[in-house]
Amino acid sequence: MQTLGLTCISEELKLKDKKKYSFQTMTRKRFNDLCDKENRDEAVKQLSERIEHNIRVTQYILRHCSVRSITHYRLSSALFPLLTDATLELNLKCLPNYSTIKSELRFIGLIAMSLRISMSIHPDQFNVLASLNQDAVEKTIKELNFQAKIMDMMGLPQDHTAPMNIHINHTPKMDEGYGMVADRFHKNLMRCDAGVFNRLTIENEDKGFFNVDNCINFSEYLHDAYDFNLPVCYDNLHDFCNPSEERNITFQAERCAYTWVDRRQVSGAFNNNFVAPVFHWSEGKPEKPRAHADYFALGNFPPHIAIDPEQPAKWECEVKGKDKAIAMLRNSVTLSRK
Repeated sequence: MQTLGLTCISEELKLKDKKKYSFQTMTRKRFNDLCDKENRDEAVKQLSERIEHNIRVTQYILRHCSVRSITHYRLSSALFPLLTDATLELNLKCLPNYSTIKSELRFIGLIAMSLRISMSIHPDQFNVLASLNQDAVEKTIKELNFQAKIMDMMGLPQDHTAPMNIHINHTPKMDEGYGMVADRFHKNLMRCDAGVFNRLTIENEDKGFFNVDNCINFSEYLHDAYDFNLPVCYDNLHDFCNPSEERNITFQAERCAYTWVDRRQVSGAFNNNFVAPVFHWSEGKPEKPRAHADYFALGNFPPHIAIDPEQPAKWECEVKGKDKAIAMLRNSVTLSRK
């Protein structure tokens, strides 16, 4: 059976205790209000407590995944609210419970390793490495470096077995060629830390220029021009909304899977390593196709994609029902086989 991955939160755990198993956030306004009413130390203390809570929720979720036989998990990119907000001048090491946070992050990695659960992350869509807006690029580099640092602190490998997935989110302008976008993307990526550079993948988008065809062309351009391996994460819902010439899920997913073969030339020899692709599986609402549905239609299981029989694709389930939806989908497949 295909590997179905949980994304970010557990709806099943939240049914048991919503407060205990939900992530906590803090807005910039709330932080500044606390600074005004109390003092900055109190604001930082409350923010620190929420971050520590989020890390422990992640640990609970990983154990829950193991119980539910879910072997892949996408980390929430919102574990650390406000820390990359340039206006607040915060950093991880300034938190009063930094030593606890550091050890608990490492514990997340140890839990995942012991339970054989792979992990990924999907930073927010404001991250645009190919942007013509330099402020947006600087913000992107800062955010991606921070997320990669968190993965490093968990002890996750700096390769595509722990992918960091983003959108290109930039349609070539009339006065710029296709290659110019890829060149700018690569130039800005070279400014990122190794943890970003070695983990990064891109995803086909639900509208605009970067459908599956153009993402694969983008990946191939970077390989040919820079000997750089950039895998493509296939998203079936985005492919439905923004199709390529061939409208076939299995065919397009297999094409994307081949981009996860590392064909770079290293020290005079070709490196043909392959890792299990991490893809996205979802359904749209009938009235609003780009919006994720609550659950999957009965039996709507992703195709089995396995260029390497030992490493089939992992499908992160993006419908709103999360692990409840995974359980229902698995049950529907089991019943259909009886």
